[in-house]
Amino acid sequence: MTEHPEPSELLTSTPTEMEASIIVAALEEEGIHSTTTGEYTAELRVGVPGWVQILVRDEDLARAQEVLEQVKDDNDHIDWSRIDVGEPEDDS
Repeated sequence: MTEHPEPSELLTSTPTEMEASIIVAALEEEGIHSTTTGEYTAELRVGVPGWVQILVRDEDLARAQEVLEQVKDDNDHIDWSRIDVGEPEDDS
């Protein structure tokens, strides 16, 4: 059985989980598996804010970079700092 390595190459970082989810969805549409890290600290406003990192497998990095550029081109009109994503839902 062939094991697929976990994503470990940094594709990009985003200041919000919303931006990261758009990129991850575009990668998924192209069959590129990715993972994210830093979601829990990205929205914090203490000292230095965290960023969400998007990781892909080494063999997918070049294609993922092409997809990322297309996402940027498709969404260059959006000022993400002005997007209101609402309040988090209460899980209780």
